[in-house]
Amino acid sequence: MYRTFNLQNNMTPITNSTLRQHKYSIEQLEKYINDLNMKTLVNTQKLTIDFCVKYILNEEYAQCNEEVDLLTVHYVSYNQPHLDEAELLNAYYKF
Repeated sequence: MYRTFNLQNNMTPITNSTLRQHKYSIEQLEKYINDLNMKTLVNTQKLTIDFCVKYILNEEYAQCNEEVDLLTVHYVSYNQPHLDEAELLNAYYKF
């Protein structure tokens, strides 16, 4: 299984490729958010509702039109099964 990657011990930046190999904390992901693909984030990392609303469901962080169309509340809740879809939807509309 994946291991959590401690960025403090290794100064290698987070990339879309390393997302597939390691798990990162929310704080680490936020540091590199502008360089990361939102779809890859949703499919590889365990995210919080706040993170999903702030970045994943926010069109400003999408890298292409495909991401805007694909990254919906339903898609996120499907790929992040630990999140409650109703809570995610509620947070999204409050944002």
